[in-house]
Formats: sequence, C-alpha cells, structure tokens
Amino acid sequence: MNILRGVFGAAFLVATFMGAGCGDDEAAGPKPPTPKIAIYSGNGCWAESITAGQRMFEWMGYRCEVVGAQRINTEGLDGFNILYIPGGNMYQYALDISSTGKANVRSFVSNGGGYIGICGGAYFASRHIRWQGTDFIVESLQLFEGMAVGPVDQIEPYPGFDMCEMAIVDHAHPITSPAPASEWILYYWGPALIPDTGVQVSILGRYAITNQPAMVAFSYGKGRVFLIGTHPEIEEDSSRDSVVFGDELDDQGSEWDLMKRATRWCLKK
Repeated sequence: MNILRGVFGAAFLVATFMGAGCGDDEAAGPKPPTPKIAIYSGNGCWAESITAGQRMFEWMGYRCEVVGAQRINTEGLDGFNILYIPGGNMYQYALDISSTGKANVRSFVSNGGGYIGICGGAYFASRHIRWQGTDFIVESLQLFEGMAVGPVDQIEPYPGFDMCEMAIVDHAHPITSPAPASEWILYYWGPALIPDTGVQVSILGRYAITNQPAMVAFSYGKGRVFLIGTHPEIEEDSSRDSVVFGDELDDQGSEWDLMKRATRWCLKK
C-alpha cells in the first residue's frame, strides 16, 4: 500500500506540475501594456476638442495623458504610442512647440509612433499652410508633404460651423473599408489636405461639396499619420463626449467607430 501511494503521489505531482506549466495564461505570456495616447493641450487649443478626444480614446479602452508644449520640447514623447493634436490655432501651436519639440515629434513618429491630427492638428502637420488665401510663413511639423488649405467657405462661410458631408472614396483601406458611402461630420474651419505631386498618401475621404481631400492616412518612417479636416471627436447627439458644443446639430450617426479604426491603424493593430 505504501508503494502504491508513492506511485500515485508521484503521478499526481507530475500531472500538477505539467498543468501549471501549460496553462492558458502562461502559454500566452504577459499581456502587452495598454497603448497610451498623448493629448496635446496648450495655448490655442480648442478645449472641447481636447475633452471630446480624451473621452473618445477612453471609450476605445486606451490610456490618456495630457501633455503641453514644454513636455514635448524638453522630454519628447517616450512612453506614448500616439500623439493627438486637437482642433485649435495651428499658428499658436507653431509658436509654442519649439524647433526641438517639432523635431521630437518627427522622431517619435519616424521611430514607430502614431500621429492623429484633427482640424488645427491637421494644419499643423502639413508642410504648407494656406489660410483665407494667404500662405502662412510658419514652422510646422511637416509630416504631411502637401498643403492644408482653409477654411472651406463652400461648406460654411467663416467663422461659422455646420455639419458637412464627407464622401468616403477608399473602401479598401482598413480605416474606411466598412464605412458607409459618406459620413456627416462637424465642420469648424478645417482644411482641405492636398498632397504634393507624386507624394504617396491614401486619400480616404473628400468634402462632398468641393471634392477636395479631407481625410488622409500615410506612413512616416516606421510610424503612421492620420489627418482629418473635420471634427469626428464631437458627438452632436450624445453626451458621452462630455461637451455640449453642436448639440443642436444633426449628427446622423457617430464617427467614433471610424476613429477607432484610425487609431488601431496608427497602432498597427
């Protein structure tokens, strides 16, 4: 009996050890950290775009941290996966983010980070900027080899705002492949995004009224960039964005799913 108990006991220990070593959790390994979004907040930023953007990324399940110009200028963006620059005054962004800070952003994206630019953040990312017919002489990020031209008065004369129809023109891209034929999105002085001749970018959407590019995606070094001239972060018919701007407008459906796909694309997921 003692011998039998010894045999059964040894077999039990072996089975227990094998089970512990081959469990699903250990076989899968440790989970990767949740991606972290740097949300730019500084002089000239539109507060509603910051708040709604943060709520949107949190809804997606990502971590967020608000960063200012000084952080970008002196420390860079180590520890983040994406930089989100919201709507606002791109001229002020260019003044506050120094040449070193701009180089830090380009290095961050080139080394594999993502950049999401909404309206003012799309202007700021562009090599050339034209505002109300005048070329801005300003040091921009120059991620986008093209021109940001605005406002588009055919949609709503400046300084007004309104919903606008964006025609989805690339249904093969991961960001827009499941998208409808068009999206209705808040327009608030944003740019058309016109690539320089020969530049390889994916034009995903165009302003329906002018047929000008309004949403683009492209690679920059090892990283990825998504720019849009409208405000998909704002939920006109929902309180989940924590802002009331534009609540009197007809959203005709949320764009957060579109932005979720854009964010995952920037994360290479």
